[in-house]
Amino acid sequence: MRAAMAGATMSVMAVGVLGGVGAAWAQPAAPNAGELTADLRQVLDTGAPSDARAAKLAGGQAAVPTADNIANRLNTYGGMVSWEVQNPVLNGDRVDAQLAVSIPIFGTKTHNIYWVDQDGQWKLSNPSACVIAHDVAGVDCTV
Repeated sequence: MRAAMAGATMSVMAVGVLGGVGAAWAQPAAPNAGELTADLRQVLDTGAPSDARAAKLAGGQAAVPTADNIANRLNTYGGMVSWEVQNPVLNGDRVDAQLAVSIPIFGTKTHNIYWVDQDGQWKLSNPSACVIAHDVAGVDCTV
């Protein structure tokens, strides 16, 4: 009887332990600065398909007009403004980073932004899109 109970207990424990393994949602690997810069460049590329751009934004299609506002303003400056994402750090379900914006004579200023894990993909957060819109481009944020 003891042997039967011990076997049943082990089976229940194994099912409990193994059953939970498949239920956990795997967070995507933390992206590096180059990957985040490339993603942001795609978001701000008004020539890229809207769906591809929306896929990288937490606000989806609703955030594309903000990305357009930012891109159109930055495009008016031509090569005078350069920017890149720096210092990404995984912080729970988000990646914190800085957007370093350089303007000749004025130097470089950094802006704190972050990406969120949404459906297994890192997407630029709505608050970060608004930081870039307001503080970098001086345009309206629609998300």
